[in-house]
Amino acid sequence: MESTPSMTCAWPAPDQLPDLRESAVHVWCVWLDASEAESDPRSPILSAEEREQAGRMRLGHVRRRFVARRAALRRILGRYLNAGPEAIRFDRGAYGKPSLAQPLSGSRIRFSTTHSAGVALVAMALDTDVGVDIEQIRANIEYEDLCRRYFAPSEQASVGRFPEAERLAAFFRGWARKEAVMKALGTGLSLGLDQLVVSLEAGPAPKIYSIQGSAAAAGRWHLNDLQPVPGYVAALARPAGPCRVECFRWAGIGTRDSVTRQNGL
Repeated sequence: MESTPSMTCAWPAPDQLPDLRESAVHVWCVWLDASEAESDPRSPILSAEEREQAGRMRLGHVRRRFVARRAALRRILGRYLNAGPEAIRFDRGAYGKPSLAQPLSGSRIRFSTTHSAGVALVAMALDTDVGVDIEQIRANIEYEDLCRRYFAPSEQASVGRFPEAERLAAFFRGWARKEAVMKALGTGLSLGLDQLVVSLEAGPAPKIYSIQGSAAAAGRWHLNDLQPVPGYVAALARPAGPCRVECFRWAGIGTRDSVTRQNGL
């Protein structure tokens, strides 16, 4: 079983639904090992397809986490949409990017979700595509080989310039940033990780240098690093321009009847 740190997310857990405004992104951190009740593969809020998929998973912790993150995604979306989580249906784009299906496909909500080990993130925005990715920093991977296979030559050189003790974290920062942008673009890994060049340094201003060799295409997007829990790196990709990124910890919000705000959806 994958190791996970104790849940020490410093993001606040609001007891009311935060107001999602234009030019804002909400990011929710979900602890997937927190509740046995939220990991029941027979949960009625899941779709039949999700229950069937869970039933095919042989490893118990993988099944529990899958159910927990699907249930949390449905509950979070349900709060913003003022809808029951069991009523939410999903479509997928040509490269697998999820979106809301009928009867809620006309909503202004756009979302992205990601998970690694026992932590998931859900990013929410109005009328604009976003992408989020989280990676647990794992020492038992051949990151040098992965760099050679998937990073652009300039990024490979950048990793090599870090002190040896810092190279693993630099690799995972780059990977999370790349995946976040690809999710925002809706291309998934079909674009090719080496076709997207990002900065690898830690700091408040991560950069996208080029997308398929184009600096202009890169300039249409912005990256934010996220720090939900120790031992993980995460990134949010969103369109360039003014934006307020607000981060929260998911602990459930009241009952469906207590949520009346609809955010103009």
